[in-house]
Amino acid sequence: MSQSQASQFSDTYPSSIFEDNPLDNLSDIPSDGAIYFTPSALSQQTSTLTPDGDSARPLIVPPVPPTLERVGPTTNQKHFILWTEEMNDEFCGWWLMTEYGSQMKRNIFEKRRQADCWKHFYQVAMIQNGSPKVMCKVCSQVIIHPAVGNRGTSSLNKHVREGVNCRRSKPSQDIRKLLQSGVLNGPQPEKFTLEEFDECVISLITELRLPFQFVEHPRFHKLVKLASLASSPPRVLSAYLVRQKIQAKVIERQKGLLQMLPSGAKLSIALDCWTSPFRQAFMAITGYFIDIDWHYREILLGFEPLHGSHKGADLSVVLLDLLKKHHIEDRVLTMTTDNASNNTTLHDSIMKALDSLVLPDGTPIVRIPCMAHVIQLSLNELLGRMEAAPKNDREEMEWTDSESRGKAHGEKKDIVLTLNKVRRLAVWVNRSPQRREQFLELQSKEPKLVLMQDVKTRWNSTFLMLQRAKRLQTICDKYCSECGLSDLVLTKDEWKQIDYLLSITQPFFNFTSVLSKTKDVTIHIVFSIYNQLFDHLERSRDQLRRKKARWQIIMRTALEYATQKLRDYYAETDKAYGDLYAIATIMAPQNKLEYFSGKDWNGPYRKQYRESLEKYLEPYKKRYFETRPALHGVSSIEQFSIVDQIGDRQKAQGCEINQDDELTQYLGSCTRKINPCVFWKCNQYEFPVLASLARDVLSIPATGSGVERLFNTARDICHYRRGSLKPTTIQDLMMYLCTSRFDIESDQHTLIEEYLTAQEIQAVKEKRKSERLDDDMFDLISDTEEDFSAKAQPSQGPSRVALG
Repeated sequence: MSQSQASQFSDTYPSSIFEDNPLDNLSDIPSDGAIYFTPSALSQQTSTLTPDGDSARPLIVPPVPPTLERVGPTTNQKHFILWTEEMNDEFCGWWLMTEYGSQMKRNIFEKRRQADCWKHFYQVAMIQNGSPKVMCKVCSQVIIHPAVGNRGTSSLNKHVREGVNCRRSKPSQDIRKLLQSGVLNGPQPEKFTLEEFDECVISLITELRLPFQFVEHPRFHKLVKLASLASSPPRVLSAYLVRQKIQAKVIERQKGLLQMLPSGAKLSIALDCWTSPFRQAFMAITGYFIDIDWHYREILLGFEPLHGSHKGADLSVVLLDLLKKHHIEDRVLTMTTDNASNNTTLHDSIMKALDSLVLPDGTPIVRIPCMAHVIQLSLNELLGRMEAAPKNDREEMEWTDSESRGKAHGEKKDIVLTLNKVRRLAVWVNRSPQRREQFLELQSKEPKLVLMQDVKTRWNSTFLMLQRAKRLQTICDKYCSECGLSDLVLTKDEWKQIDYLLSITQPFFNFTSVLSKTKDVTIHIVFSIYNQLFDHLERSRDQLRRKKARWQIIMRTALEYATQKLRDYYAETDKAYGDLYAIATIMAPQNKLEYFSGKDWNGPYRKQYRESLEKYLEPYKKRYFETRPALHGVSSIEQFSIVDQIGDRQKAQGCEINQDDELTQYLGSCTRKINPCVFWKCNQYEFPVLASLARDVLSIPATGSGVERLFNTARDICHYRRGSLKPTTIQDLMMYLCTSRFDIESDQHTLIEEYLTAQEIQAVKEKRKSERLDDDMFDLISDTEEDFSAKAQPSQGPSRVALG
């Protein structure tokens, strides 16, 4: 981080906040046999207590940080530095550079003290050479630290027992309380005033660069309320203690992280890697399972810092260590990832490592490709074949007349030229406040919007850009006319191209949005999404088959490539272990086997998938019959007559038949439009074996969207003003925030949005609005309309790039 980005809080503080302490006006406290260190005594003590015994060795005294307290038996004898838990890091940084500390090479002050006598003493170190001491809190007598030479606490206990006369002649308050009292009572106002409180709040917001809505956050209100309930001003945690408490909370929460996972149940994981704005790499691993109450749970298992190469084999070591840490190496069913090549290597490496562990359950971990990523790959293929995909990683702010005019005057009316017009108009409008203001003034209704620009790193950004342009069609035409931007005016034919693109890409946007925002089971709808996308692409190709314009031919060709890309990944669903996709589809009560009787499923799929389900069900049956209690105990049978026992045996046999025939009963019943988790919660006792299988299979996440949402939170943590955060600190913060939840609560969204740029806020709002819109705002591809501009088009065919 550059110096300009560094925090501007450069105010320096006095060497000690206790310099003006209330003991300065007290009379010298008699020693009563204590050793007080005058300058001459200091030199003598230094010679005798130097760790190596070399009294002639010259002392190098390191500078004392201004944040550390200087203390001593009297006002003029502050020759010691006070150690406190809050200032441990600063203290050790100084002490380890002293003559004594540099030879100890370890922190002897931080060790937890169990003996009762320690509550009467402070731990201190001599400024001159770092020699460890303890100081009585009442009489200020200085004693050699018990850690020196492993002396033990006998000298401390002796002082506590024999120092009674000394204590009676001294004030009853200990020095620490007097010092704190002096600080609090010195510069503080005599009474509370609302004006003073408001001034403090305003100073807090402005000096720390906080958003204004910070004062409306419920957490801030709760903090103020808690402080008002205190009988005295509450202590404020130091930065060191905040970090320590966060780490302790993370450890505590992780212990109970998987307690909601039912006994014997499986969980699935999703993972992805992320690089922070400060070039720190992390791998996020999320866990998914259905708890005992049939609630779908999404938890953060780890946010692991990465070092070195990000090859799959290296990532597998990190993942395996995490699984061992949580003792779930034999309980992972699937692993959802994107389609990066290193994830394939990661899966193979983790499988080899698990095989070497000889786990009791030999079921392999199945890799599931992220469905949202597959949809975007097909969409990117579609736009890429039309040469219409964005190439920029972020919004551009440069626009030149020569570039626009040179490209806009092309003879070919390709789709890429239409999109470039929209992009350049968006750049032109957003480049200066005056242009934005002029564009907004042309709009009479709220909300007033500006044009958006698509980027290749943001999903569906091309659809959102075109949708915004279509909504502002009349405003764009009017703005170009008033500003003399004739080269950027979109013709009727070009607006038709935008209509066609919106019609083709809208299902991609809809499915990605639904999958990304849902927090419920999704694996059972994967087949349905594939089939709907295939139907949409095929219908669009048929509608374009009679069109003769050059751009329409290019669009039809691009649709064929997008279909093939989707078909490649669809073929992978048959390779999943045990037909997991089909089993999950059957476990949804709205589907069952009837789903595979439709027109899209010609062939022996019903028989194949039922056989796969029966095979997959076998270990669940075995586990159920091994763990369930016996139907009848001996004591019960002894109370029955022989006739009663015969009748009861027949009843038991009937139960066994029903139990073994769960699958037939379930598949034989009618389909029901009901949430799968709700259905299995109500029927888990009627179908206990199937319910156990459904709990495992339905927990598989169809996408890694939970991990993507997690990275949004991580980006907020890695603010540029916090550029010095260590990877382990970022890890602790993420685990603290997201151990049991990922998304920021709704009452925090407005707070976070103040940190976002205007473009980011607009993108979020546009996406939310788009999810509520239908296709009435643009014209669909017509089945009968012929393109009249085709007559004016040259007979030249598509480019080589468009045809692949």
